[in-house]
Amino acid sequence: MSARYQDGRSLSSEAASTWSAIVAPFVRRGANTRILDLGAGTGRFSALFAQKFEAHVVGIEPSKGMREVARAGARLKNLVYVAGSAEAIPLRSQCCDLAWLSHVWHHIRDHHACARELRRVVTRGGHVLARGTFGDQLDGFPTLFRFWPATRNICEQLPTIQQTVRVFEANGFVLTEHRRVPQTTCASLDEFARRTRARADTALALISDAEFHEGQATLEEAAARERTSGPVIETIELLVFRDQTTSATAS
Repeated sequence: MSARYQDGRSLSSEAASTWSAIVAPFVRRGANTRILDLGAGTGRFSALFAQKFEAHVVGIEPSKGMREVARAGARLKNLVYVAGSAEAIPLRSQCCDLAWLSHVWHHIRDHHACARELRRVVTRGGHVLARGTFGDQLDGFPTLFRFWPATRNICEQLPTIQQTVRVFEANGFVLTEHRRVPQTTCASLDEFARRTRARADTALALISDAEFHEGQATLEEAAARERTSGPVIETIELLVFRDQTTSATAS
């Protein structure tokens, strides 16, 4: 997966701009600001945030292959990648102003252990932004489900928004916002087809080879027939959590 992840999951310029603008209000200005990218993968968001914000970015990633790809990418003074897991984050307590989790929550085995670790490393009153797909909100991927209906069944097994909120609330966070973010993933079906050939999406990786190749062939045919290119837009969920200390103090 690490060898082909960039080909299949890199951010379009439109998507990069969208998410940078959304994250910006949560980034405290100052030379000592630190952003944690938990489950950084190949560093697509780590590098983006390091380039866009005046902050130190730490990408935590358990996969050696993913880290190697990330380190071979943008080399920035304010960006570092570290081996570690969501249940045992190798950082000191209260050292991160913002924690970012992008499409990683469903990969974590012990959600409560992860939430406890996030509470430990995030500064009091700091935020956790969880971007991803949840099993109870699946209308945001019409193109994927159109060509690979079996991927919907896999996505239905993902943690739900309600389950996720309960875990964070049980571990000292409060949900302050649930936002549904339309994202221009690709400029056309042809670009989408080039991406999906890499089979870098977890749902595509988990369906059978026969189902994947049948869907890819159908997509390629549809892309070839496309007269006027239209963007592939996906809607991504964003859950914003804040350390509850602020609320408790305010009350």
